[in-house]
Amino acid sequence: MQTGRFSQALKSEISAVREDRWMFAFVYWLPPLLSLFLLLILVAGQPTNLPIGVVDLDNSGLSRKATRYFDASPTMNVTRHYSSITEGKADISDATIYALVVIPSNFSRDVLRGGGPAITAFYNAQYLLIAKAMRAALIQIEATLAIEIDVGRTLVFKPVMQAAIATALPVRTQISPLYNLNMNYAVFLVPALLMALFQLLVICMTIMSLAKMVKTYETSHRKYQFGQLAGRFFFYTCVFSVHVLFSFFVLYGLLGWPVQGSLSGLLPLVFVFVIACQVLGAFIHVATFNLELSLSAASAFCGPAFAFFGVTFPASDMSHVAQIIRNLMPASHYLDAFYNHVSYDAGIYYSLKPGLIILAFAALTPLVIYRLKTRLRGAG
Repeated sequence: MQTGRFSQALKSEISAVREDRWMFAFVYWLPPLLSLFLLLILVAGQPTNLPIGVVDLDNSGLSRKATRYFDASPTMNVTRHYSSITEGKADISDATIYALVVIPSNFSRDVLRGGGPAITAFYNAQYLLIAKAMRAALIQIEATLAIEIDVGRTLVFKPVMQAAIATALPVRTQISPLYNLNMNYAVFLVPALLMALFQLLVICMTIMSLAKMVKTYETSHRKYQFGQLAGRFFFYTCVFSVHVLFSFFVLYGLLGWPVQGSLSGLLPLVFVFVIACQVLGAFIHVATFNLELSLSAASAFCGPAFAFFGVTFPASDMSHVAQIIRNLMPASHYLDAFYNHVSYDAGIYYSLKPGLIILAFAALTPLVIYRLKTRLRGAG
């Protein structure tokens, strides 16, 4: 009997989605379109040719050489020359340029005298990733320029190149990335953004579908059956799981992004993740049975989700409140398992804890069913 209601509800939900243009968009074409949009934004992987400005107060051969060094960097592109710092700071404020390099007056004279002049660089730290790339490039170029000048000065006294380099740079450092070897921002940003997107879509779609179901039962005075509820949401479980799997197939299959471990262990977690988001969405709606209020609450909860995933900021250093919010999001636990596999090749064992936490969201199901029965008791 329950099986018949399940299949009947499944067919009914497929037809309802086909007839409702908004639900059709949410289910079929909006997820891949938004996923493609996110991918296109970050497809470059690394920020390059970021516009910067230069204030050359020395206007000497050495200062122009320093400017060419900044322009030759793959990260930066000297697009503006200013006569004063004030002009450059105004362009930083409106993002015309991302950094302003100031070469002081008497730069070449102080270099020749060994006075150690300082090249000053201003950048907008509000653009976190851009600022990080800009700062690293500026430090590298200024260090390279300083070493070159020091080597040239030392060659006068030690006409052996290796000896001059050893004197100018007595201690050499080797800093090598252990993970994300090519420093590709897209590799770790895109998966997290996609999971934030799918979490929001699944929760909102669940709220919309559940609100429509409750309204149908209340207006038709039909008797509520759990099998019909399961049939409705099984359809969305399959559809959104396929969307998630297809997105990662594009990234790691078609585009060939590096995978240190195996993605096979993550496949079951995709379905568990979608179900957890559905349970959470249902819980949010049955708390008020108000569609607008439920969607607003879901948007407020899921909107800033990316900031709590621990991708751009370590989760261990977050405040207690932030960690509580993070633990309430199924996507954050899925990403823990995801990065353990993809980046660290940690093995299937390290998927168990995140998987169990995601499964724990199912504990809300009895409360959801109870609230639905209470609401629809008079419908039959």
